[in-house]
Amino acid sequence: MTKKLFFLLLILSACIHPATDKKLLEKELIKTDQDFSQMSIEKGMKEAFLSYAADSVIMLRQGKLPLFGKAELIKHFETVPEKQIQLRWVPVVAEASGDLGYTFGKWELRVTGKDTVEYGTYVTIWKKVPGGKWKYVLDGGNDTPKPD
Repeated sequence: MTKKLFFLLLILSACIHPATDKKLLEKELIKTDQDFSQMSIEKGMKEAFLSYAADSVIMLRQGKLPLFGKAELIKHFETVPEKQIQLRWVPVVAEASGDLGYTFGKWELRVTGKDTVEYGTYVTIWKKVPGGKWKYVLDGGNDTPKPD
Protein backbone atom coordinates (compact mmCIF):
# COMPACT_ATOMS: atom_id res chain seq x y z
CA MET A 1 0.00 0.00 0.00
CA THR A 2 2.86 2.39 0.84
CA LYS A 3 4.45 1.87 -2.60
CA LYS A 4 1.14 2.55 -4.35
CA LEU A 5 0.64 5.75 -2.37
CA PHE A 6 4.20 6.86 -3.13
CA PHE A 7 3.74 6.31 -6.87
CA LEU A 8 0.37 8.08 -6.83
CA LEU A 9 1.92 11.10 -5.10
CA LEU A 10 4.84 11.05 -7.53
CA ILE A 11 2.48 11.07 -10.52
CA LEU A 12 0.35 13.86 -9.04
CA SER A 13 3.37 16.01 -8.29
CA ALA A 14 4.61 15.53 -11.86
CA CYS A 15 1.25 16.75 -13.16
CA ILE A 16 1.16 19.86 -10.98
CA HIS A 17 4.81 20.91 -11.19
CA PRO A 18 5.05 21.82 -14.93
CA ALA A 19 2.09 24.22 -14.79
CA THR A 20 3.61 25.98 -11.79
CA ASP A 21 7.00 26.17 -13.49
CA LYS A 22 5.37 27.47 -16.68
CA LYS A 23 3.66 30.32 -14.83
CA LEU A 24 6.87 31.21 -13.00
CA LEU A 25 8.82 31.20 -16.27
CA GLU A 26 6.22 33.45 -17.90
CA LYS A 27 6.33 35.93 -15.00
CA GLU A 28 10.13 35.89 -15.18
CA LEU A 29 9.99 36.52 -18.93
CA ILE A 30 7.52 39.42 -18.62
CA LYS A 31 9.77 40.98 -15.96
CA THR A 32 12.83 40.53 -18.19
CA ASP A 33 11.06 42.22 -21.10
CA GLN A 34 9.89 45.07 -18.86
CA ASP A 35 13.45 45.54 -17.55
CA PHE A 36 14.71 45.50 -21.14
CA SER A 37 12.28 48.32 -22.06
CA GLN A 38 13.22 50.29 -18.95
CA MET A 39 16.90 50.06 -19.85
CA SER A 40 16.06 51.32 -23.35
CA ILE A 41 14.36 54.38 -21.81
CA GLU A 42 17.04 55.08 -19.19
CA LYS A 43 20.27 54.12 -20.97
CA GLY A 44 19.29 54.12 -24.63
CA MET A 45 18.34 51.59 -27.26
CA LYS A 46 21.90 50.59 -28.10
CA GLU A 47 22.88 49.60 -24.57
CA ALA A 48 19.60 47.80 -23.96
CA PHE A 49 19.52 45.86 -27.22
CA LEU A 50 23.16 44.82 -26.94
CA SER A 51 22.87 43.89 -23.27
CA TYR A 52 19.87 41.59 -23.74
CA ALA A 53 20.93 40.03 -27.08
CA ALA A 54 22.20 36.48 -27.40
CA ASP A 55 25.38 36.08 -29.43
CA SER A 56 23.40 34.29 -32.16
CA VAL A 57 20.64 36.94 -32.27
CA ILE A 58 18.55 37.56 -35.39
CA MET A 59 16.82 40.92 -35.71
CA LEU A 60 14.05 41.32 -38.25
CA ARG A 61 13.64 44.82 -39.66
CA GLN A 62 10.68 46.24 -41.54
CA GLY A 63 11.56 46.79 -45.19
CA LYS A 64 15.18 45.68 -44.70
CA LEU A 65 17.19 42.48 -44.53
CA PRO A 66 17.56 40.90 -41.08
CA LEU A 67 20.66 41.28 -38.95
CA PHE A 68 22.42 38.02 -38.05
CA GLY A 69 24.55 37.83 -34.92
CA LYS A 70 25.65 40.26 -32.27
CA ALA A 71 28.48 41.67 -34.42
CA GLU A 72 25.98 42.84 -37.07
CA LEU A 73 23.74 44.23 -34.32
CA ILE A 74 26.66 46.26 -32.91
CA LYS A 75 27.50 47.58 -36.37
CA HIS A 76 23.85 48.54 -36.93
CA PHE A 77 23.59 50.50 -33.69
CA GLU A 78 26.69 52.52 -34.59
CA THR A 79 24.54 54.16 -37.30
CA VAL A 80 21.48 54.88 -35.12
CA PRO A 81 21.26 58.47 -33.78
CA GLU A 82 20.54 57.27 -30.26
CA LYS A 83 20.23 60.63 -28.52
CA GLN A 84 17.29 61.54 -30.76
CA ILE A 85 15.27 58.33 -30.42
CA GLN A 86 13.44 56.85 -27.45
CA LEU A 87 11.90 53.42 -27.83
CA ARG A 88 9.69 51.94 -25.15
CA TRP A 89 7.44 48.91 -25.14
CA VAL A 90 5.04 46.96 -22.98
CA PRO A 91 4.77 43.18 -23.11
CA VAL A 92 1.16 42.02 -23.34
CA VAL A 93 1.58 38.25 -23.57
CA ALA A 94 4.33 35.83 -22.58
CA GLU A 95 4.59 32.09 -23.06
CA ALA A 96 7.46 29.94 -21.87
CA SER A 97 8.42 26.32 -21.56
CA GLY A 98 11.80 25.06 -20.44
CA ASP A 99 14.49 27.40 -21.69
CA LEU A 100 12.49 28.97 -24.55
CA GLY A 101 9.75 31.57 -24.57
CA TYR A 102 8.33 34.57 -26.33
CA THR A 103 6.85 37.92 -25.52
CA PHE A 104 4.42 39.91 -27.65
CA GLY A 105 3.57 43.51 -27.03
CA LYS A 106 3.19 47.10 -28.17
CA TRP A 107 5.93 49.64 -28.79
CA GLU A 108 6.15 53.39 -29.08
CA LEU A 109 8.97 55.37 -30.70
CA ARG A 110 9.49 59.07 -30.07
CA VAL A 111 11.94 61.30 -31.91
CA THR A 112 13.34 64.32 -30.07
CA GLY A 113 12.14 67.58 -31.57
CA LYS A 114 9.19 66.01 -33.40
CA ASP A 115 5.58 65.91 -32.29
CA THR A 116 4.96 62.60 -34.01
CA VAL A 117 5.03 59.25 -32.30
CA GLU A 118 5.29 55.95 -34.14
CA TYR A 119 3.48 52.87 -32.86
CA GLY A 120 3.77 49.17 -33.47
CA THR A 121 3.72 45.63 -32.20
CA TYR A 122 6.59 43.22 -31.63
CA VAL A 123 7.42 39.63 -30.89
CA THR A 124 10.62 38.58 -29.18
CA ILE A 125 11.82 34.99 -28.88
CA TRP A 126 13.86 34.39 -25.72
CA LYS A 127 16.25 31.66 -24.62
CA LYS A 128 17.48 31.06 -21.10
CA VAL A 129 21.27 30.92 -21.18
CA PRO A 130 23.67 29.26 -18.71
CA GLY A 131 23.52 31.23 -15.50
CA GLY A 132 19.74 31.56 -15.71
CA LYS A 133 19.37 34.85 -17.61
CA TRP A 134 17.01 35.30 -20.54
CA LYS A 135 18.55 36.61 -23.79
CA TYR A 136 16.61 37.35 -26.92
CA VAL A 137 17.48 35.25 -29.96
CA LEU A 138 14.94 36.69 -32.42
CA ASP A 139 13.28 40.09 -32.41
CA GLY A 140 10.96 41.72 -34.88
CA GLY A 141 8.10 44.13 -35.10
CA ASN A 142 5.95 46.19 -37.38
CA ASP A 143 4.35 49.62 -37.53
CA THR A 144 0.68 49.99 -36.64
CA PRO A 145 -1.78 52.86 -36.53
CA LYS A 146 -2.05 54.82 -33.30
CA PRO A 147 -3.87 52.71 -30.72
CA ASP A 148 -7.29 53.86 -29.53
